[in-house]
Amino acid sequence: MNRHIKAALGITLCAGLAACGTPHNPNDLAQKTVEYQCGSGNGQPLSAQYTFQGQEAMSAKVIFGNQVYNLTRSTTSNSDMVGNTFRGNGYTWTTDKFAYDTAGQANGTMLTQDMAANPNAQAAVAAGQPAGAATVLARDCKAVGVSDH
Repeated sequence: MNRHIKAALGITLCAGLAACGTPHNPNDLAQKTVEYQCGSGNGQPLSAQYTFQGQEAMSAKVIFGNQVYNLTRSTTSNSDMVGNTFRGNGYTWTTDKFAYDTAGQANGTMLTQDMAANPNAQAAVAAGQPAGAATVLARDCKAVGVSDH
């Protein structure tokens, strides 16, 4: 009886390890979470959970300052040629260029809030102050850790 259990456990373990060693299927969805430190010194923590299809990042769920920003990859602008750009609900997250295999090596450039999504900026414009293009929430975000899901 013990031999059968050990054999079954061995087969399961072997199959599990083989699955870990198989290459990433380009049609499968996968997720990675990258932890960043933004700004100077110890900085502020920012976390981004990326969803990939094959090597390409499709979306990002950015967590910063107790807020969650659900963003989709924007590939319509030239800025995506030098980095990755994710947009949604008046927010933009830009990073160095990365793929599934290099997500933990790419730094974040900045997280911004468009003026249209910022009620304080709208009030300032209504009060006669000059309009700004966007409010920078986080910048210079250094990748400090990555985990697969």
